[in-house]
Amino acid sequence: MVALHLTHFMGGNLMLGFMSAVAFATILAVVAGLTLAGAATIAHDLYAKTFKKTPTTSAEEIRVSRMATFALGGIAVVLGIVFEHQNVAFVASMALAIAASVNFPILIMSMYWRGMTTRGAVAGGIVGLVLSIGLIILGPGVWVAVIGFAEPIYPQIYPTFYSMPLAFAAIWLFSVWDKTDRAKKEIARFDEQFVRSETGIGISGASKH
Repeated sequence: MVALHLTHFMGGNLMLGFMSAVAFATILAVVAGLTLAGAATIAHDLYAKTFKKTPTTSAEEIRVSRMATFALGGIAVVLGIVFEHQNVAFVASMALAIAASVNFPILIMSMYWRGMTTRGAVAGGIVGLVLSIGLIILGPGVWVAVIGFAEPIYPQIYPTFYSMPLAFAAIWLFSVWDKTDRAKKEIARFDEQFVRSETGIGISGASKH
């Protein structure tokens, strides 16, 4: 809104209309991209590759992605109404705090620690996700400002100071405990994966989904 008001003051209604169109197109592109990415993840990675035990067709994945698009849109609308009066910087920072607690530990450990296993990555991701969302809800930004309680259970606005180290610890602990054959095979493939991630050597071509 600051940019729009400044544009109106400097360039009048013509520049205001131009900047409004640019802002609308930018917001639409971002929202559309995030929605497509989320729906594709649910349809391909979760439904087709994780939960569905039998091979799936493209028609099935498209149907699931359409359902996921409606579901994600509904969730976004509900959250937008709930956080209507919140500062947009805080709302955006919540997503970054969750990513720092879930994605960042898994990516760093998978790239640079030989001993990480799938079980450790899943455990660390769950710990980071539960803690980050839980502490955000119990913090002053949601517990007081949104829900309406007088005092927050968790005194800080952002949870990353606690959730991210605990996610790292969970990855390490569950990876060390994992003594399965699958874990041994994953550890043995670390050198190949490390060279490929750092140099690009051995990367396969695009696959048809």
